[in-house]
Amino acid sequence: MSFLFHKRTKRIVNAIWSVVAVLIIIGMVIFFAPGVLAIITG
Repeated sequence: MSFLFHKRTKRIVNAIWSVVAVLIIIGMVIFFAPGVLAIITG
């Protein structure tokens, strides 16, 4: 489990988490406000 505390691994995990967070935020916006998608796409 020591690889979890490696500097490079930590950076990769943070990057993956940020991507997951952005996807969740986009998904929630589309799910709770479908009108936003219509405005964006025209």
